[in-house]
Amino acid sequence: MHDKFPPEIYKKNIENQNIVYLGNKVNNNMISDIAPFRTLCKFVLRKVSDYNEPITTNKYLIDYALSRLNFEDKFIFKFRYGKNRKEEVFSSVPSELTISLTNPQDNTNLLKKYVNHVELGDILLSDISFHRKGRAFGLSELSSGEKQYALALFGFFYCGCSNSIIFYDEPENSLHPLWQLTIINDLSLIIDKLYPDATFLVATHSPLIASSVRNNKTFICDFPSGQSWKQSDLFGQASDTVLREQFHLYSARSPEIYEIINKCLDLISNNKKHSSEFKNLQFNLKSFNLQLTSDDPLYKVVKTILSFNL
Repeated sequence: MHDKFPPEIYKKNIENQNIVYLGNKVNNNMISDIAPFRTLCKFVLRKVSDYNEPITTNKYLIDYALSRLNFEDKFIFKFRYGKNRKEEVFSSVPSELTISLTNPQDNTNLLKKYVNHVELGDILLSDISFHRKGRAFGLSELSSGEKQYALALFGFFYCGCSNSIIFYDEPENSLHPLWQLTIINDLSLIIDKLYPDATFLVATHSPLIASSVRNNKTFICDFPSGQSWKQSDLFGQASDTVLREQFHLYSARSPEIYEIINKCLDLISNNKKHSSEFKNLQFNLKSFNLQLTSDDPLYKVVKTILSFNL
């Protein structure tokens, strides 16, 4: 899942199953929200129409993925005509297809017709309806984070294969911090169960993601300063620690806040707390209206600085 692959990768189609691209870039170099779901749809239809794998593991993983998104096991694929259609396709297949992922339909012939028409470009996916508490939600009604999480979970399940390398660039994009803590473990569960010999390569700037995976199965390479891989020791560490040790950012606070506080402390230590410079800095600090909790290390520092009369 990456939007900066060269054209020879993102222009591959379903016949080139050695490469599956689930990014948003399309052949004309434009960005499309529906494009990755069209790719996913092809693989879902193929797998559902040829469902010959052990169902116990598959059903457990699909149920798990659905529960993570609070989705029901009911998807509606909606299609429109493609530019390459050569006949009246919707006379042989409906423009909407309702499927259950855990209970594949018996009508495999109909599903294979959809696969054939999609691969030929006769029809294109125009939308997907997901269901939650009996209500249908189209792609445009989902948040960016929900779409990304759904694409990742179902993309890994339906598009993955053995002996593969899976690239995921900046999974933190659009994700709520709680989902940043869980997404890699959720994807690793699918890989461990279905593709245990696959390699999962993640590029991230999120300390939540970097510290969310167990150390014994994770290696880290710090680009661009180093090219060697080392066993991770970040699992379970606080975000501030990961920011400092791995991303070389020594505080998550605004640099402007730290700069003003340090200048104020320097002036106080030099007995210049009555200077105009100190008063200006103090005024600026007060204007930020900081709401620090009493257990914050800077709480007493800021309180002391502001205690001097303006």
